[in-house]
Amino acid sequence: MIEEKRPLRRLIATFPHRWKLMLGVFVTVLMSVLTVAVSYVIMQIIDAALDGDRTLFVQSFALLMAVVLFNVVSVYLRTRTLGRYTEHGMLALREEFALKSVDISLSSHQASHSGDLLSRGTNDTSRVRQFASNTLPRMIEIPLTAVIALVVLFILSWRLTLITMAMIPVLIIGSALLSKPIGPASKRVQQKLGNVNAVVTDFIKGVEVSKAYNLEATLERKNRTYVDESVESGIELAKRRSILEAFSMVISIVPFAGTFLIGGYFVIEDHMTVGGLLAFINLLNLLTFPLSQMAIIIGEAKKDMASANRIFETLDAAEERKDGEVFEFDSEGLIIKADDLHFSYNGDEHNVINALSLDIEEGKTVAFVGPSGGGKSTLAKLLMGFYDNYEGSLCIGGHEIKDWSLEALRKNMALVSQDTFLFPESICENIAHGNPAATFEEIKEAAQKANAHEFIMALPSGYDTVLSELGHSLSGGQRQRLSIARAILKDAPILVLDEATSALDTDSEAIIQEALEPVIKEKTTLIIAHRLSTIKHADEICVISDGTIVEKGDHETLLEKEGTYARLYENERDEERKMDDEKTDF
Repeated sequence: MIEEKRPLRRLIATFPHRWKLMLGVFVTVLMSVLTVAVSYVIMQIIDAALDGDRTLFVQSFALLMAVVLFNVVSVYLRTRTLGRYTEHGMLALREEFALKSVDISLSSHQASHSGDLLSRGTNDTSRVRQFASNTLPRMIEIPLTAVIALVVLFILSWRLTLITMAMIPVLIIGSALLSKPIGPASKRVQQKLGNVNAVVTDFIKGVEVSKAYNLEATLERKNRTYVDESVESGIELAKRRSILEAFSMVISIVPFAGTFLIGGYFVIEDHMTVGGLLAFINLLNLLTFPLSQMAIIIGEAKKDMASANRIFETLDAAEERKDGEVFEFDSEGLIIKADDLHFSYNGDEHNVINALSLDIEEGKTVAFVGPSGGGKSTLAKLLMGFYDNYEGSLCIGGHEIKDWSLEALRKNMALVSQDTFLFPESICENIAHGNPAATFEEIKEAAQKANAHEFIMALPSGYDTVLSELGHSLSGGQRQRLSIARAILKDAPILVLDEATSALDTDSEAIIQEALEPVIKEKTTLIIAHRLSTIKHADEICVISDGTIVEKGDHETLLEKEGTYARLYENERDEERKMDDEKTDF
């Protein structure tokens, strides 16, 4: 549960080395005392000068120098201590945020835009850093200085203090009322900036589609809309802050006017000395200036806490479970068994998987085909443990997926999906993610099996070639082959190929299919395929439609049934013949 009303307490609990915070607070208290002491010593210097007391004058001046020196040392110590506290705290917060981004469940990831998540990890963390290093110490120092100054003011002249203070409560209440809307307004600004980042992220990731479909103008209009909204929110925030700061100026001026008038009269009537009046005015500045600044600081703090809450929203997002047992993987008999399986995304009433039952034996190759949206890829995600809010039974290795440790479960499965992802590092490192302990020879062997070795060696640095972001320096087919090599290197007993060769041309696909044949024979393989010609030799083919298996059998058996599979297969052959005719005509 998100602690909307306690972000400061949670932030302090998150940051390590709290003793540094306590030391910083202690030094801040000392600085407040020294700041007030300066005014009191100045009073003694002025009165000694006017009275002609040379000894007191010299002693007071020496004391002033000592106080100033201590203050300088305190400023250095506080800045250094709180600076280290902030940097260690931000390191811990960023690490927690990064780890949480990995641990967040797939459904939580899909509920948020990656651009907004990026904004929380950059813009919002920057505001939290500003709070810890600057706003927080000022929130302690300024009101504390004001309180100590108020005590000394009463000592100097309780009458003048009461008269001056009579004006301040109204000003304080006004500041509190004016600063109240700043928190929500600040959160809206950060949310709008998140939307802007989301659009920019979409444009960067989808630049090829954007150019191919001439979407630049559309994305520009969309970006302009979000930018305008962020500007409007920023203007609203600036308006509220301008009113608050103008009111703060009033707070700093009104008490002084009254003090000069009445204090001057008290000096004439010998109720206080000239030095006392000057010290009073200086101390009053230490009281009114903090009061005027507190309204601004409170506004800044609310902005910072709004950012902190956005970070905590991510840290509180649902994450993948960490429970479950590590079972010995029993590869004999039925490796995968589904019984009356039902599943829907985000509680949708429409089931993507509907009353699906399935038995897969060890070492078998089972293909899943059917219309788009029928539930083929969803079944693969369920098998990988990406979602566990299904109904019915889904077992791997003789144990319910919900009982498995997800880490242990996934060690027994290798996935090659339609959407390849490669890290911006060397090709060797990308393949090695399948098995970090693998030798270079094993990595190269996996690449050869995936028909990737030849094009890798043609690159300037071979296996040491560093890829660009998402591997865009390679073709789609090359990226897919590296993904397949990574899965081969993992050497898991279950291999899941989710449209694994969809990005390849027919010739490359045929070569990879040939290369995969010996690998597939050693594994229990699940193939989700679009082109039916690639799965003709599967031991069993399951036709999935509307989330359930409507046909089951090998290629020849399903053709003889003349049902859904036969119709899909014939349609595919018609498309191939049509393409061949077009090539011939060309």
